[in-house]
Amino acid sequence: MSKLNTNNMLIPEELASGWQEIVNLLAEIISVPAALIMRVHKDHIEVFSANNNCSHPYHIGDSEKLGQGLYCETVINENRQLLVPNAEEDEKWCNNPDMKFGLVAYCGLPLCWPNGAPFGTICVLDDQKNEFQTTYQRLLATFKDSIEAQLKTIYQNYHLQQLNLELESRVNTRTQDLVDLNYSLNQEIDKRRAAERTIRYQQLHDLGTGFLNRSALEHHTSALLNNLSEHKNHKVGVLHIGFTNGRRIQAKHGYSMWENILVEFKQRLLSHANFELITARPRSSDLVFVFESHQLDEDINLLCRELVEVSQSEFYVDGEHLHLHSYIGIASSDDTQCPNTLIKFAAEAMQACKDSGHKFSFHSQDISDTQKNINQLESYLLQAVRNDDLLLYFQPKVSPITHKWVGAEALIRWRHPILGDISNETLIHLAEQNGLIFEVGSFVLRSAIQKAAEWKHKVDDFKVSINVSAVQLQSPQFSSQVQDLLESYQLPGSYIELEITESGLIADEVIARSTLNALSNLGVTLSLDDFGTGYASFDYLKKFPFDAIKVDKSFVQNLNHSDEDKEIVRSIISIAKKLDLEVTIEGIENEQHEAFILHEECDVGQGYLYGKPMPCDEFETSLINQNYTQAKYLYS
Repeated sequence: MSKLNTNNMLIPEELASGWQEIVNLLAEIISVPAALIMRVHKDHIEVFSANNNCSHPYHIGDSEKLGQGLYCETVINENRQLLVPNAEEDEKWCNNPDMKFGLVAYCGLPLCWPNGAPFGTICVLDDQKNEFQTTYQRLLATFKDSIEAQLKTIYQNYHLQQLNLELESRVNTRTQDLVDLNYSLNQEIDKRRAAERTIRYQQLHDLGTGFLNRSALEHHTSALLNNLSEHKNHKVGVLHIGFTNGRRIQAKHGYSMWENILVEFKQRLLSHANFELITARPRSSDLVFVFESHQLDEDINLLCRELVEVSQSEFYVDGEHLHLHSYIGIASSDDTQCPNTLIKFAAEAMQACKDSGHKFSFHSQDISDTQKNINQLESYLLQAVRNDDLLLYFQPKVSPITHKWVGAEALIRWRHPILGDISNETLIHLAEQNGLIFEVGSFVLRSAIQKAAEWKHKVDDFKVSINVSAVQLQSPQFSSQVQDLLESYQLPGSYIELEITESGLIADEVIARSTLNALSNLGVTLSLDDFGTGYASFDYLKKFPFDAIKVDKSFVQNLNHSDEDKEIVRSIISIAKKLDLEVTIEGIENEQHEAFILHEECDVGQGYLYGKPMPCDEFETSLINQNYTQAKYLYS
């Protein structure tokens, strides 16, 4: 048999599409501009796959001649990992050809065919110094193994084709050779069938957990519903479990760790002899259980109690004890016989369950009760907006060095005689749900600017921060509204800070950029709120004209127990300083927290250590007294 020439082997389109997903996922997880799969040829190396979710100078098909001292050429020649944290500081790499693109950090691994011949590399590049922590290196190695397994399949297919060709030429003259070749052929066919079974498995399963994916979930649900005609006393139940803190856990601990938690969550459930529990993962942070039973109501109640109990148990992750915040929506074949609709009903019940705060809820009960509550709350809130029953509270923002109040965050409160006190987050969520966010947002904006204008004459250099909802930011008239209010109260924009969350940016980046640029031109300070909890926080600092960031309190709460959180906050502050951004850290509740932000030279602190949210009159009295006391101290 002639030697196989790997240079002539083509990569199937479906595998190339999978590689495209791999480089996109690498660039997103590691937060680098470029993630590439390179293929080497005799005298040049080309870009075979390049992420398309970030801007970078590489395009599929681009090539460079060998012999120039490229990063990837070194990886291939030495057949080992290459890690260059910063080429600018490395004499060996400071003149590397990739420096012309401004990419100074590199981490790459070799890719080889099964026969040992080099295919190329898989690598990530950064335009700033990057040590590429061990977790990212392991992730890169995992994708290397996956790609080389696919290369092995391609190699074997080519091998099989060549065997078939040689078999045709020898069949008439060498009978014994035919027997031997048939034996080899059967082995190769078995391998191909195994590969096909693997591909079929991957088409129907979530690769991270092994659970069914959305398509397979619909197929199995349909099969169970069709079987009901043979089992007249049986019913099909669907339980949709949503984890509200799932995305935060993914962002903090990584996709793999979150997938391990989901698998362990399923394993902690008891086994039941009455039914087989089909498990699916239709979305990243959701699970769906489907089963058939002759005593559906009893089994659903039993399962729900188990699910709540498991959710409340502890999961040990990276030295940290976590609890899952789960909500369960339930639908049954009594609601509908359509599989897609049945799954949809369970998802709707879960979503309504989140809004109501119940741990689990049935679809039929959910629709009537939730709609009734929403209508009642909408009526209450509309009445409160019209009657000016909403209140503004203010929480001080403090210089940790001087303890001087340098600003305040405006927080809305609603005191209802039936519902009781409703906080800022609940109010905003409710207003967004029922379309009153513009009325509520306008009240907060007008009232906060009015108070800032009054305090301008009593306190020097004092800034009022206002939360902006995603719906407000997507309104083309929002910047004009802010401008009109500033002009009406004769207040310079520098006395106002608008806090923007990631959800307000991802809906429509074009509108968000236009609005933020207009607000920046007014002199208003723009702050990226809840920094570090989103998926692209650093990317937004490049895309939008932010002046400040506000580090989410979730990082601060574990500072005394988590070195990882300390390093995250420390890194965020360091990068913000380099970008000339002011840093506010919320959740400062004790002296240890304050000592940390003092050491890291954080600009502003906010939390119960300095003061809780206060009614306007109480806050104003404290603010003026503090300012008077400090002025008296300075001039005495």
